[in-house]
Amino acid sequence: MTKKIRKCGYARVSTTAEEQEHSLIFQTQYYKSLIESEKDSEFVGIYADTKSGKTARIRKQFKAMIQAARRGEIDYIITKSISRFARNIIDTLRIIRELREIGVGIYFEKENIDTLDYKSDFMISIYSLVAESELTSMSEQVKWAARKRFQNGSVELSSNIYGYALDGGTLVPVPSEAAVVKEMFLRYAEGEGCQSIARSLNERGIRTKISRGLWHGYTIQRILGNEKYMGDALLQKKIKKDFKLVKNDGSVPQYYVENNHQPIISRELFEEVQVIRSQRKAAVKQSPIKLSPFSGKIKCMECGKGYKRRKNNRNTPYEKWIWSCSTYVMVGRKYCGGYSIREKDLQKLFLSAYNEAANFQPHEVKDLDEAIKDLLAQERELIALKVKRYIKREDYEHQHNELLNQLKDTENELVRQTQCLVKIKQRAEDYSDRLVASLEAAEINNYTITFKFKNGAEIKRTFNNEVNRKKLANKKR
Repeated sequence: MTKKIRKCGYARVSTTAEEQEHSLIFQTQYYKSLIESEKDSEFVGIYADTKSGKTARIRKQFKAMIQAARRGEIDYIITKSISRFARNIIDTLRIIRELREIGVGIYFEKENIDTLDYKSDFMISIYSLVAESELTSMSEQVKWAARKRFQNGSVELSSNIYGYALDGGTLVPVPSEAAVVKEMFLRYAEGEGCQSIARSLNERGIRTKISRGLWHGYTIQRILGNEKYMGDALLQKKIKKDFKLVKNDGSVPQYYVENNHQPIISRELFEEVQVIRSQRKAAVKQSPIKLSPFSGKIKCMECGKGYKRRKNNRNTPYEKWIWSCSTYVMVGRKYCGGYSIREKDLQKLFLSAYNEAANFQPHEVKDLDEAIKDLLAQERELIALKVKRYIKREDYEHQHNELLNQLKDTENELVRQTQCLVKIKQRAEDYSDRLVASLEAAEINNYTITFKFKNGAEIKRTFNNEVNRKKLANKKR
């Protein structure tokens, strides 16, 4: 019995507003009927996405389909056109060639191209280039139209601004949220910090507008600096570059519209808060805190957030640097029970783990070492057989060449694997900040800290926060 060709369909629409022939439902039904109607084909499913085709990385179903093909579950992918498959030439050709190497083909209906034909690469490049150019041109036209509207005073605002709702394109204050915004500005003007304000709101059960999440200091900071709360609107704060939303660096003009909508706070209060913000920012710049080499490397496994370095018990005999989960620092123990660790303990445990990691060798490298030893042993046996004339010369030459090729490939792989590692050259007697460059990450779970080094070693250590305060106080006196 002839083995049937396993085929799947891939469908994609950019928006839900496209015409019926481009809808996901229609395409799904179409490919199912098409594949099942072919006697030599077996239908193995439909993969469908609604995201943009600019890059393959953001399409979950697309990625799942490629993974299924790599596992040998698909022989052919049927799709409407190259522009529906991907609009990036590099991504398109890379995926086509990768699948071709494992015997998986892609058939583009509109262009009548089968990727198992090597001549198809040239045509695919041309079609992909045209599709990408069309997408870029369309994007530029949309941007141009938006800027013309901004120049004419037309304002388009988001409905996600805390304190406001969008009514007929106009921002209208939401009384309950507006009261919270006023409170933020007044408390900050009276000298309270953003972190303290955020903690207070969380304790009272007040939540943010998006996803009903917790308040953080940086969230309050953004609100305090937003001109919309005094009724104005600065347009084009962010722009799209390479299909990503980024901060406007001055590459395109911004437009400022005064008295665009009803304010929540007075202009005088807003300006007063900006002066205070500038003063605090300048004070921080004048006395910068020295960054630790552990910054950005320690993660809390309970909530997934990073650890922050802070000084505990300031101006007391117990003053010390400690590392605490940022969730705990910002919103309290109620939201994360991750334990803090004293910096001296962190350094001591790291040094111990570092010295243990110095002797670590990854399994991949060990296996390659063993493989080379085995191949050399085979070569010696082969030479011995030749010397004793137990093997013909031509057979010896053939097998010896094969062994040499295997040996060369294995040695090259060993070099590649070794170059990828960051070696720990020698043990250290004392802790030094420079040693932390070898650390990839440190994960804290309960009282266990796992140090993950760049050479592949993972070393666990435990800590505790017990301290003899009386002994410490006497020592500091």
